[in-house]
Amino acid sequence: MTSVTTGRSKAIADKLWFVRRLDLFEGLSEGEMTRLATLMHDRECRTGEDVVVRPKGDRIYLVKKGRVSVLDRGVNAAVLGPGQIFGTSAFFGTESKQQRVVALEDAVICDAPAAQFLGAMAAHPRLAARMMTLLARQIFELERAVERTATEPVSQRLADLLLRMAKRDGVVPEIRALAEADLARMIGASRESVSRLVAAWERDGILRAGQRRIEIVDEGRLTQMARPPGPAGSPDDQA
Repeated sequence: MTSVTTGRSKAIADKLWFVRRLDLFEGLSEGEMTRLATLMHDRECRTGEDVVVRPKGDRIYLVKKGRVSVLDRGVNAAVLGPGQIFGTSAFFGTESKQQRVVALEDAVICDAPAAQFLGAMAAHPRLAARMMTLLARQIFELERAVERTATEPVSQRLADLLLRMAKRDGVVPEIRALAEADLARMIGASRESVSRLVAAWERDGILRAGQRRIEIVDEGRLTQMARPPGPAGSPDDQA
């Protein structure tokens, strides 16, 4: 056996292990899972890098390692981690022109032909039911993101975004590779309002900001900021 063949066998075995551990594919035969694993293509993405800018409508994507942010028309719609799926517009044969996916940390993404997933769904009603539940949840999350942009103050939206995007593998949670302008676009606010809030929270000892990096120093107080405000509004809550 050549080293190339050995390498391919190890790669397929690694993908098969990933497929087996996902509840989404429970009930598929070993042969069906092996076929899916064979069709999967791994890609590595660095922190802050676009994963899929505009899906073509013929592939489905699974997060194998790391976390990504899914943006719809520039607004953060979801933060996805290992085992979660995106690019589901492919199931309807359409191209998601307004979707952007950004790696929040170093990530590995698997992609595979949507037609193969559709075939497996046709043969396994339980898989189809799980996928429909997933799609319904994603639609709900998108509607919630749009609603929050229209009804919640900027401070609450920003605090919630920072908490959800924070990487927690160090001494303090931190958000990497995103500028204040990026954060502003993701919550549908102006860069100036985000800059004012970050500066104020840094003075108050809640955050510590650097170039394309924010550390959450006081997560408890930031969590309070992410909750619905009382009757009095904040002067920085104008987008």
